[in-house]
Amino acid sequence: MSEELEHEYSMTDENEVSFDKPAPPTEHGENLKALVKQLIKERQYEGVALLFTSANEAPRNVSLLREISIDLYNDVCKDYLTEEVHQKEPELFICAEELLKTMAAHAPPESLLMELLELVEENMFERVFNSALRAMQVVLLRLGDRKAMSLEWALQSIWTRLAMLPEPEYLYVGYDEKEKQLLEQDEDVQNILMHYITLDLFYQPLLADICSKPRSEKEIFRNCTSASRRNILCCFLVDVMGNPFSLLDLSNRLESKTNTYSLQCARSLVQGVIKCVPDPYFFLSFVETKYRWKLKAKENDGLTGNRIGNRFLSEDDMPLGNLAIFYYLLIAEGIGASHIPRVYNPMYVCEMTIYLAQELLNEKFPALHEKALKLVEKSLTNLANRKIPSIDLDLDIHKDFCKSLCHLVGFSSQTHIRQQGVKILRQYILSFDDEGKYLILKNLMATVNHQGLCGYLSTIYKDLVAEALKTSSPLPTTFAGQDFRSIFLHNICKLPHGVETDLIENSDKIISTLNALRFIALKDAENRTGFWSFTKDIEENYLSPLRKGLDLSEAHYKGELKKVQEGRDTPIDMEQLKMLDIAVQNDTTGAGVDFQLSRDKKIELLNQNLCTFDLIRSLLGRVCECFDNAPKHELKSDALNT
Repeated sequence: MSEELEHEYSMTDENEVSFDKPAPPTEHGENLKALVKQLIKERQYEGVALLFTSANEAPRNVSLLREISIDLYNDVCKDYLTEEVHQKEPELFICAEELLKTMAAHAPPESLLMELLELVEENMFERVFNSALRAMQVVLLRLGDRKAMSLEWALQSIWTRLAMLPEPEYLYVGYDEKEKQLLEQDEDVQNILMHYITLDLFYQPLLADICSKPRSEKEIFRNCTSASRRNILCCFLVDVMGNPFSLLDLSNRLESKTNTYSLQCARSLVQGVIKCVPDPYFFLSFVETKYRWKLKAKENDGLTGNRIGNRFLSEDDMPLGNLAIFYYLLIAEGIGASHIPRVYNPMYVCEMTIYLAQELLNEKFPALHEKALKLVEKSLTNLANRKIPSIDLDLDIHKDFCKSLCHLVGFSSQTHIRQQGVKILRQYILSFDDEGKYLILKNLMATVNHQGLCGYLSTIYKDLVAEALKTSSPLPTTFAGQDFRSIFLHNICKLPHGVETDLIENSDKIISTLNALRFIALKDAENRTGFWSFTKDIEENYLSPLRKGLDLSEAHYKGELKKVQEGRDTPIDMEQLKMLDIAVQNDTTGAGVDFQLSRDKKIELLNQNLCTFDLIRSLLGRVCECFDNAPKHELKSDALNT
């Protein structure tokens, strides 16, 4: 690290000062260094402090620090700022801390900064980290705008240190609502939050100094490529919102009278970004550029290594997933929401947040999936009565988002996320215009493999038709005529394998389909949808195969149940148990299984399946009854006109 920084400091331009090396030690400087060492050897720690604080000694000794600062750091601070010294000789540790603080205020800042960067990265003791940050803060404030890259190097070292912290495994596996309340009781989580609190104390004075000089909006847009301290700190604050911090519970519960430490840190980070860029939605344009258009910042100019592209497009400077956490906190949790300009179109904001949500859904961590759902939910709610036009479905993001959301609903390891996902899926579909709703439902029914979800989608379409029958005249084309016929015959009334379809596996969808058929038959007596014009096709292609499949399946399960009850079934091995979805606890090899208990469980499961067949048969009978009593009339105009 130090060789690289020396090289960077030696490559200056007309706007930056050269590397400020300390002058060679004079006789007075050597004497002062020897005196400090002697006092420490004699454990006269107060005497060391008086050398730089007393009215008589301080002015002369402080002026000599420029000459001996690096030697004094290596001989005293570096050796004594350790966990071992802190435990055995805390007074010596404090003496080294105070000496480092004095050096930060008076020693050549560039030279000392390099030593502090190494100290932050290599020493894992928390007290040393705090001491190094305090000294580094003073050094960076002294440097100011002279060396903006010094701030970037310092922040990189801090981020390297944060990335080395131990992290609880369950943050990545996921946690439920009850476990959320215990997160901050974990020692590793407490350690992470303590580092973030220390980080907050470090960057707040720097932020105040950087933002003390206001700049115009034009300057903000023109300087996206500059390595200014403002841009560097802004990118850093977004970057540290990533893992593991993003995996914590960052909920802003309005009903709670107290804030979690996680939320307090989140507030500070968001407010810091807003101070750097007064318009919180400033980064939304970069979201679309990075995700939709796949454009990235240029890495460097190929000569000096200086970045010349847009810093906010760089995944190194501002990762898209971390930016998603910033907007999750801003939009979903309302942190800093009062700073959001009202000129932005909610439709535009919604589209950008779907890009960000998709970025979080692409990750494998349930905690990020939950945040993605909350972000989309709030953005869709903000649309109010606006409807997303169906033409927007030409954007690939909607296809990707639907696919990810359906997979989450069907296969997430967290129950509360699956339940939340179902609600968001419905809200998302209903946010489109009529044609958009129809297209989404039809395409999802044709592609989703989860039969329970397919049944839910059928129910959504049935509910939309029911609402249209109440409020629309004539019916929208998507709920009558050819479109209505197409979705019912090809997507809703569909047995994947005809008579041989596994009725238990597809029971949720079958029940939803039969309920939809019966509902339309009862509610559309006037045939406004055109339903009664293709009931023969439904009978031939769906109801008849279902009836035959039901007879075969019911006979098979009854025969199997009789064999099990009479003890004529073959011994139950582990594979059979898996097929029957029977959980065998505390057994991974099959040895020691209580087969009598397994047989009882199998009987219970077979009876449950037979009950499912009874329900399907009952619904099937009611649908057939409705078909037998079909109304006798001419087709109404709604269906004919479409």
